[in-house]
Amino acid sequence: MTQIFIENNELDITEGLSNQITYAIDDLNNLDSKSTSFSKTIILPGTAKNNQLLGNIFEFANSNFTSDSTPNVYYNFNASRSAKARIEIDGVQTMKGVLRLLQIIVDGQHIEYEVAIFGELGGFFSSLGAKKISDLDFSNWNHEYSIANIVDSWDNANAGEGYYYPLIDYGSVSLNNKHDFYYRAFRPALFVREYIDKIITGAGYTWESNFFDTNFFKRLIIPNNQSKFLVNKNQALTAQVQDSFNLTNPSLIRLINNNGLFTPDINNEIFTYTGVSNFDGVINLSISGKFSINPLPRYSQIGQVFGTFAIYKNGSLFYVDTNNRFGGNDGPNGIVNQTYNLTFTNIPLTLLTNDTISIVGLQFDATGIKYITGNAIGNITLITQNPLLSPANLGDYVTINSTIPANILQKDFFASILKMFYLMVTEDKYRDRHLKIEPFVDFYDLSPSSYLDWSNKVDRSQPIKIKPMSEVTARYYTIKYKSDSDYHNELYKKKYNEGYGDRTFDNMLEFAKDSDTTEVIFSATPLTGYSGEDKVFSAIMKKSNNAEEQTEHNIRILQAKKIEGVSNWKICDASGGTLTTENKYGYAGHLDNPDAPNSDINFGVPKELYFELVSGALSNNLFNAFYSPYLAEITDKDSRLVTCKMYLNSTDIYNLDFSKFIWIDGVLYRLNKVKDYTEGELTEVDLLRVIYNQY
Repeated sequence: MTQIFIENNELDITEGLSNQITYAIDDLNNLDSKSTSFSKTIILPGTAKNNQLLGNIFEFANSNFTSDSTPNVYYNFNASRSAKARIEIDGVQTMKGVLRLLQIIVDGQHIEYEVAIFGELGGFFSSLGAKKISDLDFSNWNHEYSIANIVDSWDNANAGEGYYYPLIDYGSVSLNNKHDFYYRAFRPALFVREYIDKIITGAGYTWESNFFDTNFFKRLIIPNNQSKFLVNKNQALTAQVQDSFNLTNPSLIRLINNNGLFTPDINNEIFTYTGVSNFDGVINLSISGKFSINPLPRYSQIGQVFGTFAIYKNGSLFYVDTNNRFGGNDGPNGIVNQTYNLTFTNIPLTLLTNDTISIVGLQFDATGIKYITGNAIGNITLITQNPLLSPANLGDYVTINSTIPANILQKDFFASILKMFYLMVTEDKYRDRHLKIEPFVDFYDLSPSSYLDWSNKVDRSQPIKIKPMSEVTARYYTIKYKSDSDYHNELYKKKYNEGYGDRTFDNMLEFAKDSDTTEVIFSATPLTGYSGEDKVFSAIMKKSNNAEEQTEHNIRILQAKKIEGVSNWKICDASGGTLTTENKYGYAGHLDNPDAPNSDINFGVPKELYFELVSGALSNNLFNAFYSPYLAEITDKDSRLVTCKMYLNSTDIYNLDFSKFIWIDGVLYRLNKVKDYTEGELTEVDLLRVIYNQY
């Protein structure tokens, strides 16, 4: 007897229902995809029970409030999200996953529901939907942007969680021919393992993986990819007024120490707003000082002199604080000496991108003045109503989520990790929503005692198809990173007509002509080194007439390592002053160690390196470590894909384990697909002959 359950509630089904279920783990014809179990369309009758379990969704005027935190059934049923489901045959679970409502058919008083059930991997990807990695909560790693936190983070190089500040040449961040670096060369990165954990658990799933717990995987990081390291600030401009003057006309006050979304002109007098979103906030100003007026030669007593400060926007007068005017009577010989203390508070200000603002000081309404001398000192702040992303300065509070690459879907991120390391994903049959994830090279149980002998399950009266893998459609398999337009990637692409670190495998099969391309969302990151320097680092910049420029760039993935014993070097402030001297640095690159590499997350060996490699191996790349064994097996001259009909029962299906080898007539196979299983009927099975069982 077949039973179907939704959120642990049994559905009514048509008597004699013959549901066909396909179980699969891999697509031999497409390296770029993974498979999961799924059923053919199932027709459910519109009984009172089914109508109730599915929230009476057949009613045209149906409308209900739903909660994602409660089971997706009864009044809470929401067809736009998955519902936990399972199929049992004679009390034995043959499939578990999620149910999706495909269509409702109403024919008079007769109602039918067309549904399908997908394995938990399919349900997992469905639950991710349009969620982005920036939606994940990393707030526990918020911290102060400080030299101490930068340097201390290097100890986290293979922690698998937390933040890490790698040395990356983003352009215009170095001194002394790439020996010393400004602190702006250091931006926080987060670990891939923590991204993966939060993606899976955030979708309501759990996971296990020996591979994700290796030091190799735990040292993978995702660096910041903004053109500038930005943090959320309410203060878009904080400037110190400090100037002296000797003028007879109104003058612009110079502002120094700008640390916001404003770019000063060459004299630090006019500031251009460079933010992307509109600035909607207030301006506060506090200035004090002393001025003298000396109308030499003395013509007459000029009486009382008044003056004030004014704010100009786009070159036009925006605000004058008439309530805080200052002045004084001329003294002996017509000389006026006057101290002042002005405060402007919470003056509303709205700016669009490229608007300018300036402060004009000491506007006098007296006439006949020949000389004005004095000074001004104080502070000006522009404060937004809502936080704006602004360039980070030491001492700023880093809200770590604002540093995450933007508009990257979680499902694309997860899928690219699967592709990089050719990971196999299976669902645990005992635990709901629990994923098991391992690379192909570690996935299979090599113990002979675990082999299953299915020789007696084959129906010999049915045709057995044996397909030599020389008939695969693709001859060329290209595995690559996504192209990017930074200087070194473009330089390499123009020179070699391929991406840095890409790999194309020619299987030499004469009857195959097409190409199969697998691409991940990440871009490659070339390493650079300079003569006389012992630090090797990733470079992500553009160049124009040999001038370095910082640039927005595609998301990257790198290996982290704290490298010690290098020549003393300095982290400097914006003016080149020494903040700290170090003989170590936080490295990040495609190699695990640029001085003696043992692993490389490029797919292939680059044809050119932009630094001098002293020792080590470049052959332990992703293709050789994770793809080569699989491709060697499916393109071997003795490889066979066998398709036959088998007698499988519900116990066989319940115990289905793609990691176990199958014996048939003394030959070892990998189980690849069980197609359209129906209890009591013959089932078509795909098996791939095992050529190599160790790598």
